[in-house]
Amino acid sequence: MTAAGAIEFEEGDCARISGALTFETTPALYQEMATQVRGNSSPAVLDLAGVTAVDSAGLALLLEWQATRNHTGSSIQIANAPSSLVRLAQLCEAVDLLNLSGRHE
Repeated sequence: MTAAGAIEFEEGDCARISGALTFETTPALYQEMATQVRGNSSPAVLDLAGVTAVDSAGLALLLEWQATRNHTGSSIQIANAPSSLVRLAQLCEAVDLLNLSGRHE
């Protein structure tokens, strides 16, 4: 069983995500982001250094956040993406849509 996902919002328009980005955790993460950014745009940087697992629901969540930010004329930089996310994004031909930078594992 993977650890529950969590978002920690930091000053400077950055959010750190930790734990799992999976079918089990994405609804709560989506709701947390919606609650935190009410009326504002989502953070400019998502740091995924603490992410332990990613599946297609996690990929879909990141794509949704990216699309929402794109509507404001900007994008989210996704930093420290785990290799599992990079591989999944490559498989789905979504690397360019996500604006990923990976981490060494």
